[in-house]
Amino acid sequence: MAFDSFYNGYLICALNWGLGHATRCIPIIQKLLDNGQRVVIASDGSALELLRHEFPQLASYELPSYDVTYSDKPNQLGHLITQIPKFAIARYKEHEAMDDIYLKERIGVIISDNRYGCWHFNCKNYIVSHQLKPVLTGWQKLMNIGLEILMLSLLNDFDEVWVPDNAAINLSGKLSSLRTEDKKFIGILSRFEYVVPKENYKNKLLIILSGPEPQRNILEKKVLEQCMRLKNKKCLIVQGITGEIKETQVHENCKMITWLDKEYLSDAINNSKYILCRSGYSSIMDLAVMGKKAILISTPGQSEQEYLAEKLMKEKKFFSISQEAFDLEKALNEVENYSGIYPTLKSSSLEIIDKIIASRR
Repeated sequence: MAFDSFYNGYLICALNWGLGHATRCIPIIQKLLDNGQRVVIASDGSALELLRHEFPQLASYELPSYDVTYSDKPNQLGHLITQIPKFAIARYKEHEAMDDIYLKERIGVIISDNRYGCWHFNCKNYIVSHQLKPVLTGWQKLMNIGLEILMLSLLNDFDEVWVPDNAAINLSGKLSSLRTEDKKFIGILSRFEYVVPKENYKNKLLIILSGPEPQRNILEKKVLEQCMRLKNKKCLIVQGITGEIKETQVHENCKMITWLDKEYLSDAINNSKYILCRSGYSSIMDLAVMGKKAILISTPGQSEQEYLAEKLMKEKKFFSISQEAFDLEKALNEVENYSGIYPTLKSSSLEIIDKIIASRR
């Protein structure tokens, strides 16, 4: 397909499954803007709200919601399987939405973070994903081959697969090991930068909550209850609920805030000795770039997070503990025995974007 200068817009589509997919799109959007490109954003729910907050000047579109829900039980697989028809319908509808956005915004390139319906026949299409291969355990391994075939079929709609990882370091491990000709490692993606650690931290612990309900709320109740028992250890809880920013002093040593944007969250991370968060891949990339020590808690039943938490604990990078067995005092005693990721990694310079821009001149 020859390049048509009339269709010169870049459409960035982020999955709304926690905020990680949206936050790691921020460096991509910023790279394009820094190079004078016209960018349009699309997502739904909290992810779209966050991107609109970070880039209020950009045109934005609401895509159909996948409306993923989690059970309050540890085993999520059965619950997620029942939602497959709903996911398939959402993928079909978001693909239909591409026609409208393509024409209205004169889109020439689509970069989709884990939204497999966001591609168009008349565009160059790129998908960003680190989770290309399922990592299942027990009897669930029987599903691996079928899921790999399905993944290869979905990826076939895209010109290239971009893995946000450094191939030499392989932070994503087995998750990105699926063999496909169009796979390219584009480097770590984080909206943050490394800052030399402070000698005196404002907070002993920063707790960043995220992910689908009801598991986000279940963890919030656990950490809040145990934070109340901490003595002489200041902590800040970021609930991960976008919208109006509300701050509550829940204890003399514990403050809770609904959410923080990039600038204030970066400051909170730098002013905290330890971080407690989910073991989502985007959170791990942020920890790697900022050189922080952390306590990881995987979302129950989310095999990707469970795999990453176990992998990084075995490598003595981060201490992890299950949500069910969560013990804050124990975690704070253990976290110092883990190194974090050193030397710290830098967020990707995204040279792959430079090449795309140059090819379209």
